[in-house]
Amino acid sequence: MQLFSIAYRADQRWIWLIGAGLAGLLLAFTPPLVAASWLLSITALGLAICDPVWPVALAVLSVPFQQLVTLPGGLSVTQACLIVVLLSLFRQLSQPWPALKPPGIALVIFIWMLALSAATTPLSRSEALKETLRWTTVLLIYTATVWVLQDPSRISWRRKVLITCLLVAPGITALIGIGQFLTGIGPESFAIAGGRVRAYGTIGQPNSFAGYMNQAWPLAVGLIVALIETRPRPSQFWPILCALGIAAGSLLGGLLTSFSRGGWLGALIGGLITAIVFAGRYGRTMVIRTGITVLLISISSILLLQSGILPPALSNRITSITDNLRLFDPRHVEITPSNFAIVERMAHLHAAWRMLQERPLLGIGPGNFSIAYERPTYSGSTPTWIKPWYHSRGHAHNYYLHIAAESGFIGLSAYWGFIGSIWYCIIRAAQQTHHALIRGIILGGTGVVGALNGHNLFENLHVLNMGIQFGVVIALLATLDTGNTILPKPKEEL
Repeated sequence: MQLFSIAYRADQRWIWLIGAGLAGLLLAFTPPLVAASWLLSITALGLAICDPVWPVALAVLSVPFQQLVTLPGGLSVTQACLIVVLLSLFRQLSQPWPALKPPGIALVIFIWMLALSAATTPLSRSEALKETLRWTTVLLIYTATVWVLQDPSRISWRRKVLITCLLVAPGITALIGIGQFLTGIGPESFAIAGGRVRAYGTIGQPNSFAGYMNQAWPLAVGLIVALIETRPRPSQFWPILCALGIAAGSLLGGLLTSFSRGGWLGALIGGLITAIVFAGRYGRTMVIRTGITVLLISISSILLLQSGILPPALSNRITSITDNLRLFDPRHVEITPSNFAIVERMAHLHAAWRMLQERPLLGIGPGNFSIAYERPTYSGSTPTWIKPWYHSRGHAHNYYLHIAAESGFIGLSAYWGFIGSIWYCIIRAAQQTHHALIRGIILGGTGVVGALNGHNLFENLHVLNMGIQFGVVIALLATLDTGNTILPKPKEEL
């Protein structure tokens, strides 16, 4: 019997070798791009069979490159990865189902509200369905991540794999963006003083690029803080610290060179919330010290702006932030080159408010903002657009007003419920004390959610499949209670 088993294993090796040889011959006679796509597909399927964490990891890594390569059938790389994630999820259905988490429940409710708005829209139901399906991909990646993190025996290394991908993918596009800024390679519309251009990476737009950075740098910073405060320090302390430092520096550099005012404000909000959560773990004294530090940094920043040391392009960009926070009626403002972008933003906010007034309960339908904005006017009707902006920019420059215009107060309430459920998980997790990796996820996740909430005041960051990055971060926060035991408080460690 043993000899038969040995012979079977030997035959099995030959089968694999012959199969690999035939696959190599087949790929050798196909065009290079097609061969590469097939090779990547086979690799992805092989990894999915080995462990279900790899399809999720590949989906995260695909986000910066989704528009660079088109696979056979017109699929993007990210769409192909999501199909593999779905197949991997079906493969796991025979296993015990994970416990329901508040973010997952709230996300399902939000998608239901979008579907209800899509079913009742007076405009394009196909566009409404597409937007609803985009949110369904967030639910898919969230569910798949929670599923792979339910096994306590494998959760530690799976978390490390996902965190690595969450930092590597944005880090690569951050370096590309910094290179674009330094070399001045980019569209003329992105140009700033000194022959530079605003960094946009592989994302395509500086503001969306900044939003992608805001969903990554807090995670690197949170892990650095957690690693430094850990006692005793791990054996690989310095290599890990250096790697995280390079990632944080690249991501923050990409954010800075994007020259996105909304991105900078979102980062400030995320950083402040993270500092408060970190200080709160050490009591009132640390909160006071953190508040004094923030105050001193703010005063120093104001003095630096007034000193004239900073480059004019940077200082003007920072001082113009206050103009973006001011509300005004764009119909009664004289348009100049200096205020054009600000007035355009306010015109889109004004248009979104009109859409909400038109259908306050269920909105005009998900994905129908541009259609409603550009629709023709009839005799006696008031146009949605405001002269001279007859064409939509695609969103209202404020996601909260945007989702209210598209899905009404019901959709807005469901979205707030979804965000509130994430903060509920963060607050619960922040009250617990775990090892360094868990503390890093808590601090980093807090910064990501805070930065996204703040940046969404000026942008729509739920685009370009960036929900994959956000969905995995949410799942990491929702599963912090899996496979962990409460350890002594940090005060005792220090």
